[in-house]
Amino acid sequence: MPTAVMMRGMGRARTGRAALIYLVLQVVAVALALWMSKQFQVARLSATAVTLTPTLPGAYLAWLAYRDDRREGADPNAKAEVLAAAVRAEETRQRAQLTGDGAHRIDLAFRYHREPANNATGAAAGGRLSTVTDYYRGVRPARLVVTGAPGAGKTVLALDLVLGLLTDPARTDADPVPVRISLADWNTELPLATWLTDQVHRRFRDRGISAADAATLVERHRILPVLDGLDEMDADTTAVPRRRAVAALRHLNAYQDAGGSAPVVLTCRTAQYRQLAALDVRMREAARIEIDPITPAQADAYLTSRSTDPTRWQPVVAALYAAPTGTLARSLDTPWRLNLATTVHEERDPDTLLPVHDPADLCALASPGVVRDHLLGHYLPAAVRRHPTRPGRHSPEQTHRRLAELAGHLARTTPTPGTDLVLHELWPMAGRLRVRVADALAALLTIAILGTLALALVGFSASEPSDAAIPALGALAAVVLAARATIPEPKIMRLHRLYVSGSYRVRVIAGVLTGVFVIVLAVAVAIRFAGGFVGTIAEGVVIALGVGGTAGLVVAFAGPLTDAPPNDPRRPVRDDLVVGLAFGVGVGFTYGLVFGITAGFVGGLTTGLAIGLPVGPYLFAGAGRRYLVFLCCARRRLPWRLGAFLHWSYDAGLLRISGTAYQFRHRELQEWLATHPDP
Repeated sequence: MPTAVMMRGMGRARTGRAALIYLVLQVVAVALALWMSKQFQVARLSATAVTLTPTLPGAYLAWLAYRDDRREGADPNAKAEVLAAAVRAEETRQRAQLTGDGAHRIDLAFRYHREPANNATGAAAGGRLSTVTDYYRGVRPARLVVTGAPGAGKTVLALDLVLGLLTDPARTDADPVPVRISLADWNTELPLATWLTDQVHRRFRDRGISAADAATLVERHRILPVLDGLDEMDADTTAVPRRRAVAALRHLNAYQDAGGSAPVVLTCRTAQYRQLAALDVRMREAARIEIDPITPAQADAYLTSRSTDPTRWQPVVAALYAAPTGTLARSLDTPWRLNLATTVHEERDPDTLLPVHDPADLCALASPGVVRDHLLGHYLPAAVRRHPTRPGRHSPEQTHRRLAELAGHLARTTPTPGTDLVLHELWPMAGRLRVRVADALAALLTIAILGTLALALVGFSASEPSDAAIPALGALAAVVLAARATIPEPKIMRLHRLYVSGSYRVRVIAGVLTGVFVIVLAVAVAIRFAGGFVGTIAEGVVIALGVGGTAGLVVAFAGPLTDAPPNDPRRPVRDDLVVGLAFGVGVGFTYGLVFGITAGFVGGLTTGLAIGLPVGPYLFAGAGRRYLVFLCCARRRLPWRLGAFLHWSYDAGLLRISGTAYQFRHRELQEWLATHPDP
């Protein structure tokens, strides 16, 4: 009962504060409108400004209602279910791609490594991939560190653990949702909870997880962080005390819930984790396991299941059994390397259907490095020619050079080489200053062409220079926005809201727009302008409603789309451009109608589009616009349809998808391409 009373008191306080702010804004807005009416008695566009001014309080109330709805309307249990379904669907596809063709999967073995102190309890001496979920459920607290050699299957094991926890019959509604997140881009100056919130929102906002939803789930420990790639946070040349991984482990050790150390799963290469542990920097209250190398028997079973003619692999299998610690065995002791070997040596000539490479050639290679270069050098052409849908769309040479450009860009990122290829974040690759200047020049060129056309059709009156004030200010704003060093996050159209008749937010927006209409008419009637009273007021009302209504609709429908198809990193850029063009066309059409009264429909529409088309993309579509400018600047290095190329590479098995980012299939492939730019 006291809680209910307190909540009602808090609600009344919020309502009273909002009412007071609204009243103050309304008084200030009316006073400003009256002052402007005296200063600009005959300016047609000034009447528009006067009629727009009193709409500010309504805009404030709309924002307040939207904010409170976002904070209070989400059900954490429902959002957790939505998140769990999205994670399950996404990780199922990722596991299928990583394990490759065929149904055979290597049942990896792992062993428990006891640290000198601060170990979790309940960890068995060892386990296997097929039982990792049961193994994890026995660890207390539920903190697990997965280590292994490069390509040993750490990510595959993490994927199996995530899916196992989500599909476990013993799972309850109170269990946290495991979410696998790459550690490579974590700015460790941010608290862990803040970073987790941002990552969950960015990755699953297309599924309806807002920033407020993500913050609630993280705060209530409804998310189990599965943090992949501690070793990818720093370059090998970075001194251990200065590594971001050290700060990350400190954050993880401070991560607490009501029972003490909060559940976390962490993956890292064995060598890097041992370097940290040697300085007593490790995840505390955790169980560390290490994935064993592939045995000759496991390799034999895998190669036999993946080959259409297992006899071709007999020389390789015999060499593995004869020398379990030899060059070939050490080169093929991980799932990643075995997948490379089968992809390369199972390739068939399209004309003769005969094998292109003989597996026996592997036995003659002198060192693991030579084996690596041999496999990676032939892997990309084989994967391209085996593309499941369009093998001839891009040649192996083109694919190699383009992916090498992207790998080189990731290698040059600071403070450590990156892993994520996010379309709207690639623009620095073509030169930061160059792209920003090109963006500003594109804005000027667009405005110049459309403005010249509009003036030619409408004409320009020197006696009314104020008619050019708003277009000039719009042009200046577009150039300033185009030259910015940072760009906003892309927006997504939520068109499904058109079909939600009872939505609270739709009712709020409709009410605000109605209020704007009443306020505009009231102010328009109250204020007299010298000359053209009816026409001036009518123009002001039409522009106010058109521009305000268009902006309101864009704001209302721009955001996460709950029924958007997942796993398509191209969608944010596409929808961002749609938002910008929709606003630009809406503003341009409204402005054009007003000018069409005196200048004719064609001239008025041209004038409106001359204003709206530059303003829309530069005000509401910063990410999508900057991406298009980047493509123009990188035309000789990358294809014009870069998104389509990256998705084609994903289908070929060269890339994988993590949220809104493409990533190389394996870090070894990324690093090899960065140092081998030519095929």
